[in-house]
Amino acid sequence: MLLGGEVVPASLIRLLRQVFKGEIHNMYGPTETTVWSTTHRVEEVASTISIGRPIANTQVYLLDAQLNPVPTGEIGELFIGGDGVVRGYWNRPDLTAERFLRIPSVAADRIYRTGDLAAV
Repeated sequence: MLLGGEVVPASLIRLLRQVFKGEIHNMYGPTETTVWSTTHRVEEVASTISIGRPIANTQVYLLDAQLNPVPTGEIGELFIGGDGVVRGYWNRPDLTAERFLRIPSVAADRIYRTGDLAAV
């Protein structure tokens, strides 16, 4: 079962475990990055459900306000790079410039600024 769209509450996973015996995956990704960018196979129910690791040809970055990588355990803004990142917004060069960035300190050619916060 693939879940995605919003934050998956642990209570939903517990309920699903009662009626569904197969694998459950939490999928994360905005439309600007071809819908799914990360996946996590949910095996144990914790208080929060991880968004997991990047899918193939995708990179994720947690950056601070100055666009530098945050240390492990710190909260940062989630940026996504890779083959799935779209070129920008149709007829919205202002919004495209705000959300799609080129940052020399990361390996991706262009990254998408999700606005979501995360920690490793």
